[in-house]
Amino acid sequence: MSIRSITLAALAATAAVEVAAQDDTATVTVDIPRDLETRRLVPDVYGYSIEPIWVDDYVSTPLAKTLLSAIAKVARKPPPIRVGGNTADQTYLHDELPTGNDSVAIPGYLNAKQFNVTPAWYDSWAGYFPEGTDIIYTLNLAVNESAWSNAVAQAAAAHKALGSKLVQFELGNEIDHFINKGWRDASWGVAAYIEQFRNLTGQIVASDWYKAIDEDDDRPTFQAGVFADPPWVPDQQDEIDDFSIANLTKDGEGGIVEREQDKDIIGSYATHLYPQSTCDGPRWLRMRLDLLSNHQVLWQGESSRNISQYVPQVAAADKAGAPLVMGETNSVSCSGKSGISDTFGAALWGVDYVLLGASIGIRKTYFHLGAQSEYSAFTPKPYAIKNETVGAGIRANWYSHYFVAKVAATATEDEELSIAALPGANSSTFSGFAVYSGEEDDDENRSLRKLVFLDMGVWNGTEGLSNNSTLKATDGKSFSNGTRPSGTIKVSTPWTAGRNVSVTRLAGPGTNAKSGVTVSGVTFDAKTGEKVGEEKEEVVQVGENGALEVKITRAEGVLLEIVDGDGSGNGNGNGNDGEGDGNSGAAGKKITLWSSLFVAVMTAGFIVML
Repeated sequence: MSIRSITLAALAATAAVEVAAQDDTATVTVDIPRDLETRRLVPDVYGYSIEPIWVDDYVSTPLAKTLLSAIAKVARKPPPIRVGGNTADQTYLHDELPTGNDSVAIPGYLNAKQFNVTPAWYDSWAGYFPEGTDIIYTLNLAVNESAWSNAVAQAAAAHKALGSKLVQFELGNEIDHFINKGWRDASWGVAAYIEQFRNLTGQIVASDWYKAIDEDDDRPTFQAGVFADPPWVPDQQDEIDDFSIANLTKDGEGGIVEREQDKDIIGSYATHLYPQSTCDGPRWLRMRLDLLSNHQVLWQGESSRNISQYVPQVAAADKAGAPLVMGETNSVSCSGKSGISDTFGAALWGVDYVLLGASIGIRKTYFHLGAQSEYSAFTPKPYAIKNETVGAGIRANWYSHYFVAKVAATATEDEELSIAALPGANSSTFSGFAVYSGEEDDDENRSLRKLVFLDMGVWNGTEGLSNNSTLKATDGKSFSNGTRPSGTIKVSTPWTAGRNVSVTRLAGPGTNAKSGVTVSGVTFDAKTGEKVGEEKEEVVQVGENGALEVKITRAEGVLLEIVDGDGSGNGNGNGNDGEGDGNSGAAGKKITLWSSLFVAVMTAGFIVML
């Protein structure tokens, strides 16, 4: 298939779905092209990043552990936890503190300039998270006096407390902001970072405790990069630098993996992204729930704070031999925005975000948590904010995680899943993904196991507007007119007629809802985090030639999964005959959402640098 054909097909598919999605009684037909390029979908694709100063609050109640354990029961693997954020580069290790505490924030937790901890602080949360949780700890790279003795000591203390739970270290948080923060001079860039990375990692790897780890066990690796600024957004750059995964890993030109010993210890590369922001005036004006809950904005984005810009960064990481992760993210930076971050619309966005990222090769996505942040999916303690007191509890966006856990869950411990975005299910209001059993791009042996469809259209209802753990001032005040739209998705599958397919629904009273969200009827107790109820059983049957139909409501997600066997065919055809559907082309070349739409939007000039 020619590039022009791919471009026109992508735009035509988008336009067709867009029109259909606006019809209250719409029927959307989705084909599954042959030879979709897939990427690995890991069970712990959805993780959390916890700001160091807020760890004590999260581990002081059972809420977080109970919720994370619920994910582990579904996905067979607990969510990964990254302890890192702005205060990681303000953390100092002391033998003991004058206050007698394990930790203290100076001058306070909401305006911390320094976070002092003792070795006992690591012990205090080492046993909190569910068994099997992978933990990443961010070391203080900002303070480089005394040859990083503080960071070296932190690494030893963290490993002593956490043991095999500690799978990776990061060196610094958002290091491409170091000049602006006054922590590095104008010479700071990729070359200087590589030199300092090698210095600090060399000391840690040469440490007695590190060398003493049995070679049969996994020694902690390092997550390199940890960049904040999106590659394509000039006005989001806090400073002039050359930081990008592509520059960091450039081949044969002083890249970080030029030395084999560096390549061996790098387990992943990390970038950060916040689609919207409350940090300053110009970006504050961009905050809108309807733009967050919009698939096309997520992909290409009117401000280019989007997923498509990470395609070349993923390719660079892959070439360097380690996956790219979204190491810190959430809906709105600078602690979030109630009325956007804590709504059902944010939950739908969260599902779309994680799965779209996975489909281009972003291995894991870590949502940032602060005990007093408006974007946090759950909050452990009551707190005062903006002239209100909000309670501990669970917010609507938590349910995106429980839904994604079901998408990423494997049938057996040995099963490996891969994912592809569906070119025929991509518009501002509609997205879709195919999940296969089998390794990524193993066309011969993979089989279609699951399908995910998200109606991202906005429906602002009159129910579920409040939540005790969110600000009352942001409860919904603008509502949609008429009857909530619904429609039918018709999808051509390789599954044989008569097969049973389960339907799991991510549902809420409306895009603006803060409560009343369920996953097929399941909710979670706001105080304890315990699962409430059992999933409502809903099954549809595969029809002739693999035809499958499912109802969907405006602002809703559905997961379709074969429940009586492994279906039929290898996922490369659109019916029992295994033939293609016409979208894949006679040449059988691979189609990817990101390649087709990337070419399309670039050709049409739709990417705007704001």
